[in-house]
Amino acid sequence: MVAVLACLSGCKQNSNPVVAENPAAQQSPMLPTSPGPASGPSASPAQAAGVGWTIPADWQLGPARQMRIATYRVRAIAGDPEDAECAVYFFGTGQGGTVEANLDRWAHQFTTSGGQSRPAKMEKQEIAGLKVSTLAVSGTYMGAGGMMGQGDVQKSNYRMRAAIIEAPQGLVFFKLTGPLNTVAAAEKDFNSLLSSVHPQ
Repeated sequence: MVAVLACLSGCKQNSNPVVAENPAAQQSPMLPTSPGPASGPSASPAQAAGVGWTIPADWQLGPARQMRIATYRVRAIAGDPEDAECAVYFFGTGQGGTVEANLDRWAHQFTTSGGQSRPAKMEKQEIAGLKVSTLAVSGTYMGAGGMMGQGDVQKSNYRMRAAIIEAPQGLVFFKLTGPLNTVAAAEKDFNSLLSSVHPQ
């Protein structure tokens, strides 16, 4: 059953911390299960927090990065200025904030050209007995940068597809971000990744 959630621009932040994206804040408790960048189709699935998933064949596993289980590179389609990436996070049992707080924060990282909030599509579903919350939003991305002390960088014509898996050992976060057309072209692969999620 899929229930559409309304995105409330005035949503209060939960007292629990939301997903941290500053590498100085903490280290990821796990490393990617597939070492090193992939060259060609990914042969093995990845896993974290008691769930596993299959990496889409056209995505490449990037090098290890602080705070991330994995980073998958999605090549830009013709006409887009850069690649997209799908980052995967797991901060430990009971860590990373609530599902609602993270979805709300991600939605508010996108604005119109005039600086207004963009409406985001949020849904809930169940995959292999696991609760999964998803988000889709496009516009000017205000969340680029912010790593290693850098300031935010605005990027126009961007899109995010995100998902939060309520895994046995805690929340697993997937964030696919990049130029609008590249992310739109990769949504079938993103949905395939989500469909492959299963308890270990």
